[in-house]
Amino acid sequence: MKNRSSLQADAAAERIVQHFQANGFAGITEAFIIQIRKKAGSRTEIETAFELTFEQEKMPPVQQFFEIQPCGYFSNFRTFTEAKSAIPSDFTVSLRHEIPRLFFDDAPVVVDDILASSTKYDVLMKLQDNIDGCAIAILLNDPDASFLDYIGTHHGYDWQTIMGDFKITTSSLASEINLL
Repeated sequence: MKNRSSLQADAAAERIVQHFQANGFAGITEAFIIQIRKKAGSRTEIETAFELTFEQEKMPPVQQFFEIQPCGYFSNFRTFTEAKSAIPSDFTVSLRHEIPRLFFDDAPVVVDDILASSTKYDVLMKLQDNIDGCAIAILLNDPDASFLDYIGTHHGYDWQTIMGDFKITTSSLASEINLL
């Protein structure tokens, strides 16, 4: 079952899934492309607020500082409507805490939630630098495993090597795809 929405970057989301599957990450079957715009605050203010909520083990103040809009979706296992309604639980707290880094740092940026499993997103990444104050980010999901399960299935058998392979795959994708 292939599920797309009617968003502008659906074809790019499908291509992203195909790219990672072809490069050794066969379980990745979902890509959710989002636009992130800063609403308020400097980098220092935003990072301080996010660090404080992290230390207090609270939800990061994403909506206070950022506006997030979907712009592309592809999945082999759920519809866009199902994915969108599950964002509060499936876009994990550990990935949300990394939104400032993803927004402000130069591409490529790859952030993983090593323990995410089932429908929770495993990776948040940015392929290209921001355009007109907007970061284009991609949430990836392997619904049948956490990224921890990739240990032992890739050469090197350690997390650094696996994430290195993932970053190489991410960088090669950036030159192949137009997200907007």
